[in-house]
Amino acid sequence: MTTGSAPLAAPGTSAATLFDVVAGSGAATIAVIGLVKNAGKTTVVNALMDNVPLRFGLTSLGLDGERTDHLTGLDKPRIVPPRGTLIATTVGSLDRSHYTMERIEALPFHTSLGGVVIGRAAGDRAVEISGPTTLAEVAATAGRLRALGAGLVLVDGAINRLGSASPRVSDALIMATGGLVADTLDETVATTLATLEMLSLPALDAPTRALVGDETLAEARAVTVDGHGHVATLDLRTAVGEGVRVARDVESRATATLFLAGALTQEFADDFLRTLSPRRRVTLVVRDATVLICTPATVTRFRRRGIDLRVLRPLRVLAVTTNPYRFPQPYNAKLFFGAVADAVGDRAPVFDVVHGLSAVPAGVAASLPRNVRTV
Repeated sequence: MTTGSAPLAAPGTSAATLFDVVAGSGAATIAVIGLVKNAGKTTVVNALMDNVPLRFGLTSLGLDGERTDHLTGLDKPRIVPPRGTLIATTVGSLDRSHYTMERIEALPFHTSLGGVVIGRAAGDRAVEISGPTTLAEVAATAGRLRALGAGLVLVDGAINRLGSASPRVSDALIMATGGLVADTLDETVATTLATLEMLSLPALDAPTRALVGDETLAEARAVTVDGHGHVATLDLRTAVGEGVRVARDVESRATATLFLAGALTQEFADDFLRTLSPRRRVTLVVRDATVLICTPATVTRFRRRGIDLRVLRPLRVLAVTTNPYRFPQPYNAKLFFGAVADAVGDRAPVFDVVHGLSAVPAGVAASLPRNVRTV
């Protein structure tokens, strides 16, 4: 195990230790993101609620995933909230899961599965969680759950819908990885690490950020700053599909820093990297990591090309969780956990809440709160 981490936890304690990390963060709303189907995020949510006598709030950005595993034909894990949990889900999801809860209020948000309602869990069965479909509505829903008494709100999410981890919605996130992320163990570990690094992109330094005003960033699709601090906006309605043009502007303007509004798509990244001179060094700034609509490997390509990716608002990755499940044969749980924990190192704590495994960096372990599980 990595030398900078605490020893493996005794079986059954890792979910409680994970909550210690969560509680110590001070986060009020946390997104639980799965890198792939069957990464175990639902199991993580259930484990947290089962091990901590705290009133949770639950919601989701839309509806994530199928009810049945398309590989095995078996029912996938469902969220079973303890009695009193505050749930924000759609009327359609309540009907689909035949779930009855004490309804508290209806929210003014509508989805393809009907309106969004908040209620208290009965504590006796699983419920399908689906929520609003816009970031503003999810943020408002989380706010209502907290106002109604939720000590911590969990937002169900997925890697292809990273919006739930946006700083506009959540204060922090837990990243769940699993054996189905890639074809081999080495590839799975590499993809997990690359995704963690993508989600952990650092903030732009304050002096450079101060060169461009908030109004300019709100109105322009792309802004360049040269080595002398001169600011220029590119005449674009959208940066989507304009990777070649933006790269040429970066070259002609001797750009040191490029601010890009909106999403950074795979198409833009490919065109930009193909067109930009290999010798050009530039800092590329996006709003936050959730607007990177490209693969983690592409983010690694940026770094190798000498392009420094930065964000205006960094995400907080509180922990990585592992699930050895793969079809037809799962990985050995300790082997899979150990490989991920060694790769992650001191970047974040790593947990397997099913098999009771944890690797917590020494600095994090020293700061864990005491008695938080008695809240």
